[in-house]
Amino acid sequence: MRTHKIAFLGALAALLLTGCAGTIPVNSYTPQNFVRFGGEATVGSFSYQPALDGKVADNQVQNTAIGKIFLPSKIGDIVQRATALELEKTGIILGSGNVEVSGSVVEFKADDLGYSVDWTYSVRYVITEKTSGNKLVDKTFTADPIKTGKFGAAADFSSSINDAILSGYNKFISDPDVKSALSNN
Repeated sequence: MRTHKIAFLGALAALLLTGCAGTIPVNSYTPQNFVRFGGEATVGSFSYQPALDGKVADNQVQNTAIGKIFLPSKIGDIVQRATALELEKTGIILGSGNVEVSGSVVEFKADDLGYSVDWTYSVRYVITEKTSGNKLVDKTFTADPIKTGKFGAAADFSSSINDAILSGYNKFISDPDVKSALSNN
């Protein structure tokens, strides 16, 4: 009997230590910003720095608890598409003009130890003049912190991901240097 208990506890410990991995479905991103001005730009590539550093996979959100959180697409690609949609909603005509907006997701983390999840997100946006190659803007924007409940379906976190991306974009598009770079080309 004691052998069975030890085997059961060993199996339970192994299960708990391996953690869980899950994919969070990300609903189609809907642009929501309310900043409006005209301009022209192209959208370049976006990367995910933690993946480039070898810390996580290119579709994996950093997290603090045991287990892994994956998104169905590369995080850089999700942020690139969201940025393009938000730029269009702002009034920027995409595909023309002399500037390119690109970027890198510096951090996308879920602090999921405890009874809630604290989401942090930072994105570095770069606006480059295409003819000269000069960087007009090169700044990192940190989204407002987002706190959600921990216990729920994976789909419940989709809105938190979209809210983090929107918050980072809102800080970017509200920056006076960004407005000047996008509307004066």
